[in-house]
Amino acid sequence: MVEREQNFRELLQKSIVDNIRIEHAVVLKDQYGRAYELLKDSLDAGITPCLVGPPGVGKSLLARKVAEDTGRIFFEVFFDENVTPSRLIGAFDPALVVRRGRTIESFEPGPLIRAMVEGGLFVAHELNRATEFCQNSLISPLEERHYHIYPLGMIRAHENFAFVATQNPIETAGTYRLSRVLMDRIGCWIRLGYPNKETELEIIRVNAPATDLPDSVLEKIYGVIHDTRENPALEIPASPRAGIFLTRLVNDYLDKFEDEDAAIRFFAPSVLSKEMRVREEGKTVASIIDEILRRRLG
Repeated sequence: MVEREQNFRELLQKSIVDNIRIEHAVVLKDQYGRAYELLKDSLDAGITPCLVGPPGVGKSLLARKVAEDTGRIFFEVFFDENVTPSRLIGAFDPALVVRRGRTIESFEPGPLIRAMVEGGLFVAHELNRATEFCQNSLISPLEERHYHIYPLGMIRAHENFAFVATQNPIETAGTYRLSRVLMDRIGCWIRLGYPNKETELEIIRVNAPATDLPDSVLEKIYGVIHDTRENPALEIPASPRAGIFLTRLVNDYLDKFEDEDAAIRFFAPSVLSKEMRVREEGKTVASIIDEILRRRLG
């Protein structure tokens, strides 16, 4: 048991890195090219941008791409009702406070303070899921670019510090409205929708690079994904990420099925149902997927 614990700690030490590079290929075409340029221009001008769009359209990936291309360390927090200001800012370690008092040595900084001090890019994911209490803690860093930590004093942000917010559309269930004070400090709203067919097919191809599937099969997969977005019974349809997952599964296990249609039928319900949400009574995710597959594949 002791040897296993020691091995784990050695592996943990080897796994620690300063920053994570992008693993997924980024397609900067159509809306994504425009959004990328707007992000960079906003940050260069000292303006806080917010990427607005449904889940899975690549908001986080674009923010990480900008951080990587501008040489900034990347920090992120995914907001929900459980995230508190201390999760962002940091807190004093009680044990160290007893020995040293409330000093810099006893303060454990959170990701927002680290980004401010190190000149990194802080991404507030799903900002409209943050409580008002948590939203208020972001006002000073966004406007005055500082934060007061008692009794340490005023923490001033590095000149390269940048803040990017992302959020789902306001009509999406489970969101809060941003306070007017916080909204006034976000100067550029960049809206992303689901990509057009050409762009989404390219996203699928570059993120499933080992695929041996012909274009006709990718067209069928795209058609199934696209039909979820045209269905009025769905509040949240399938995202481009679902198309990538479905393509990988069909490609890797196609030899187990009589043809590609059978593979799509088998994997589609499990892949698509993870994110789809129904808004109409009497409808279920399973029944909608079944209707789409029957219509698309016969």
